[in-house]
Amino acid sequence: IMSNSARLSLSKKLESKVMKIEERSTKPPGSARFHRRKVEAEYNNMPYFQDDSFNVAILCQQLLVAGYVQSYVDFYQLTHRLDPNALEETGMKQINISEDDTKFIRDNLVKAEMSRRQGDTASVYAAFNQLADYYVKNQDWKTSFFFHEKCLEVSQLTNDVRAEMSANHSLGFIYQLMNDFHRACLYHERHEEIAISLDIFEEIAKSNVELYKVYMVLAEKEDSNGNFEEALRLYNKCLDSSRKSWDKASEAEANGKIGHLLLSHGEAQRSLPFLRQQSQISADLGNAEGRCRACSALALALDSMGQSEKALNELMLVVSISDEVGDSYLQAKACRALGTLYSKLGRLTEAVEILQRHFLLTKKLLLKPAAPADPAGPGSPGGRQHRAAAGGGKGGSDAQHAMTSQDLDVARAFIGISKGNMLLGTYAIALQSNLTTLLDWKLNRTEVVNKVNSKPSPATTTTDASVAGEGEASPLTPA
Repeated sequence: IMSNSARLSLSKKLESKVMKIEERSTKPPGSARFHRRKVEAEYNNMPYFQDDSFNVAILCQQLLVAGYVQSYVDFYQLTHRLDPNALEETGMKQINISEDDTKFIRDNLVKAEMSRRQGDTASVYAAFNQLADYYVKNQDWKTSFFFHEKCLEVSQLTNDVRAEMSANHSLGFIYQLMNDFHRACLYHERHEEIAISLDIFEEIAKSNVELYKVYMVLAEKEDSNGNFEEALRLYNKCLDSSRKSWDKASEAEANGKIGHLLLSHGEAQRSLPFLRQQSQISADLGNAEGRCRACSALALALDSMGQSEKALNELMLVVSISDEVGDSYLQAKACRALGTLYSKLGRLTEAVEILQRHFLLTKKLLLKPAAPADPAGPGSPGGRQHRAAAGGGKGGSDAQHAMTSQDLDVARAFIGISKGNMLLGTYAIALQSNLTTLLDWKLNRTEVVNKVNSKPSPATTTTDASVAGEGEASPLTPA
């Protein structure tokens, strides 16, 4: 037990000791003591990524040491997988990525994860978008689609409608590259829906530019499969998209597609306004080929309605336009259609003359080397493929306008049939009144003399040939 004297001495010792506390300077109230560092600055100061040596395994370890688990998972899967572009015939092999590309992938994955932790969604979107664009450049559509989906998720979580429109546009773009036009249509329609709700006319036009391409591919497939109603519905969607995107060349093409579809199914009367609209817009744009197509189809429609003189006027306009622009291909098509109609109307001398010109033009085109075709396919995002916008080259012979030896044989047959039609009356008279002369011609190949001056009746020279510029016309058939 401590005595009173001992307690007193201990108390004095404690009182003699002075506790000194160092005062720390503080900033005035209201001023932040801590500042959030920017993603780029924090990333550049990390000691883990300053090593310039290139080894995928080491890069993966660095990501784990730095604490970027999600980046490690994505980076490992992207660098340790089979090459998606490797051909099956050569065997699947592991993907080979260059050093710069590998570090580019790692850097953007880390920036995305770091930005997400700090709540910087704009930087997250930008990093994923850069990765998606990188894989588009390398034609790895599925991986690009993966990152564009992440962009869409980020935009939806933050209610960023502009970013959501951009993501939907990009996803539709990727599906077009993958030739999956049905799914591409869904994303582009969603893009348009958001743009309409916000009255952003530039985005409405942007979405409809791609929708036009997608609808056109789908409509042509339905048309080739014989689904008239569905093809007509999709062609009308093309027309609507062309107007929303303010693209007159596309509007002319869509009108032409609708007109030709209706005409091919016997609805000539319904096709007239669409074909006339195509002709008018093509004339305004200076598109000679588009106007020639429209006028040729108009001639066929009018002829089927019994308005042969109006049909003839349309075809004469086609010949005039093709001569004016100096396009040999258009001239050949126009001469063939006009010669066919002349034969049908019984104007046989004119028919022979114009079909002879068709033969010479076909022969000229056959000798021309064909230019290489445009590698961009239909509906692809990069190519508008409006041959009409170029107006067709003068005298050129591109891959779509090249003639074959079969075309030359058909042209030769047209001349022979038209000449036969012109001499049909002579042969009929010889058969009826001068059988001896006919037998002499048959046995000795002597010239048949037309002893009776009479012109053949138009009723004896009916033909089944088409006057349309689209497609192949059937040979003239003497009655």
